[in-house]
Amino acid sequence: MNHDVVIVGGGVMGSSAAYHLRRFDPAISVLVLERDASYRYASTVLSEGNVRIQFNLEENIRISQHTMEVMATFSEDMATTAFRPESAPRREGNLFLVDEAGREVALQGLELQRSLGCDVEWLEPASIAEVFPSLRTEGLAGGTLGRSDGGVDPTAVLRGYRNKAIEMGVEYAETEALALVDSGGPAPRVRTGDGDLAAGAVLVTAGAWTADLLLPIGVDLPVVPVRRTVYVVASTVPTAGMPAVFLPSGAYAIPVSECIWNMAWSLPDDPVGYDFTPASRGRFEDRVWPELVAHLPAFDRLRVETSWAGLYAVNTLDGNAIIGRWPGMSGLYMATGFSGHGFQQAPAVGRHLAESILGLPHALDLSRLGPQRVIDGIPVREHSGRLI
Repeated sequence: MNHDVVIVGGGVMGSSAAYHLRRFDPAISVLVLERDASYRYASTVLSEGNVRIQFNLEENIRISQHTMEVMATFSEDMATTAFRPESAPRREGNLFLVDEAGREVALQGLELQRSLGCDVEWLEPASIAEVFPSLRTEGLAGGTLGRSDGGVDPTAVLRGYRNKAIEMGVEYAETEALALVDSGGPAPRVRTGDGDLAAGAVLVTAGAWTADLLLPIGVDLPVVPVRRTVYVVASTVPTAGMPAVFLPSGAYAIPVSECIWNMAWSLPDDPVGYDFTPASRGRFEDRVWPELVAHLPAFDRLRVETSWAGLYAVNTLDGNAIIGRWPGMSGLYMATGFSGHGFQQAPAVGRHLAESILGLPHALDLSRLGPQRVIDGIPVREHSGRLI
């Protein structure tokens, strides 16, 4: 049976797109292919669920504003007769510490964020030390604090979109897409172990696997799967009243529960490939911990409770998402290369993709993040800092 749209990848991005397709056109036939309905290795459930307004690119800021608006009523809006997703939004805030080298970029971002109505403020080092005495401010130029930043439960958000989409008539199939193959028409076929699937439009939202799926039809994306390890740490540092803290280097500590923190640091030598084995605790002790203690001296004593690893779909061109229709193929759409920001961008990007497929006006102009810049080799960068 042919469908109007086949979506490859049923994580939060694909499920958001599926939901919005049926929301905008209740008659459209949508099939979502997900190779593992447990989502054990899906980047969605391996995400920390952080949602932040603090970006330097207008598109990313507006995407986050949309996400925050959606999350405010998500549990009610996505409730079905059998399930109500408790997304558990938190607003602990995100504090980005800034050194002198990053001051200009931080202030430029702050100006843009404020011009778009964002609740972000600049803190001088003395103010940081006064408000958050566990932080060391030597060598800092200041920091930006987004009080509306925080997080939600990524698994609940995924289940919310998926269950709502199914209730609205979207079909999910647990099967693996092996590759896309040329059909001779506007949309490629999707090759699975059970045969080829044809559709009027194919949307690939398979995260770090997207580039490999597209390569057989000549679509060469600068996206690679990079393993990122998160350490769950117990310490004597209270989490109450503390924001998530991001160091100038990109290392960070996010409060989770009483005296429990998530800590991580994306580094240039993080391994590329589909390996979900967490990096060793020795890596934390030798590299991550010393970096954190330099600005968070209260973490001089802690205990690593556990760790996990997930994949970033890293866009090596510019670190930003590749969203929309592939030029020259009117029936091929994609969303990949989020470089660690995909979960928080799913509500807006899923809607944008649905609007694109259906030919509807766009609520947000995300044209600069389209695939044409990949073909042209013209990056659209967030800023010069490290991936977070």
